[in-house]
Amino acid sequence: MTTRVTSGLDPSTVLAEVDRFLAGGDRPTLALAFCGPDQDLDVLRAALVSRGLAVVGASTAGEIADASLTEDGIALLLLDAPRDAFTVWSDRRAEGETSSSVAERLGRFAAERYADPIVITFGSGLATDGEAVVNGVQAGAGRPVSLFGGLAGDNLRMIETRVASSSDVLTDGLVGLVLDGDRIETQGLATSGWQPVGVEKTVTRAEGNVVFELDGESVLDVYGDTFGIDGLRDPEASIVMDIGVQFPLSVRRADGTSVIRAPLFSAPVTGGLVFAGGVPEGSRVRFCVPPSLDIVERVVAQATALRDRAPAPDAVLLVACKARHTALGPIAEDEVEALYRLWGVPLAGYFSYGEIGAQLGGTCDFHNETCSILTLRERA
Repeated sequence: MTTRVTSGLDPSTVLAEVDRFLAGGDRPTLALAFCGPDQDLDVLRAALVSRGLAVVGASTAGEIADASLTEDGIALLLLDAPRDAFTVWSDRRAEGETSSSVAERLGRFAAERYADPIVITFGSGLATDGEAVVNGVQAGAGRPVSLFGGLAGDNLRMIETRVASSSDVLTDGLVGLVLDGDRIETQGLATSGWQPVGVEKTVTRAEGNVVFELDGESVLDVYGDTFGIDGLRDPEASIVMDIGVQFPLSVRRADGTSVIRAPLFSAPVTGGLVFAGGVPEGSRVRFCVPPSLDIVERVVAQATALRDRAPAPDAVLLVACKARHTALGPIAEDEVEALYRLWGVPLAGYFSYGEIGAQLGGTCDFHNETCSILTLRERA
């Protein structure tokens, strides 16, 4: 499968490059498009469709093209995958409908379309529940399916996020690229490199993604006392977003794996702390501390293990958390470059508001402050 990556700061630049590929004899059938919030995703979508390509994409909080990072730009991955080896799906969330029910429709579609489906999904809408998307796809499929993707971004404006399919752009919905696993081989990895510290605490009171108590104490007091932070009870303060970047929570799962959860904002009236994903009551958790250069080494080490399982893919997709990008600063560029050099094939992706993927030895989950990597290769 021939793959190409192109990037630019406006649609005309990337479309000119697409036209150059077409003039040179390339015949891509599929485009994955990642665009900053100031880009017209619908214009790009329509232009690619007019050139005969199916489209799946998302708005971003930063774009990744090979080893380069941009903001408010466009990153495009082109693939000449067999047209009967993939299907594009999309659906909007109706008023009052849950993220889970939309995801269940995607899961049912995937299971009916292929015997061994692989689902790549991107979700829009700032209220989209990424964990419900993961659970909904699996429930709808009725059996475990390989799942990868993330939530769309808008450069931390928190106003509107968008996803694109061949037919439309949605501000509150899901798009899915469903691959035939008998024709396209994938290998995936979700890894954060974050290291939890200190003793485990128990979540003694929580509802969904809102935590109220750790070890019977107010979660706001525990966070404030642990890190010497004031102002967590001020609903207008941005301090919670800051601690979400620097001091996320590591939540240990029953299967021994863990996921990172970042606090988003406080709910002073109820005394709760709202996280960017579910933190079940009874969970065992530890705090993480600001990252050092070691975080990149740990991520690359795990990615190297993935490379050893998938040494020669046709392309690599990367969805990485925007909060992680903020926490790492310039180190994020080193991380992306190191991941690109591991395989040396076209790599594209974006910085997101939540990541979907599976850890080594674990099942698929929804993550924060994580890199989710997917390799793609056409089977011989």
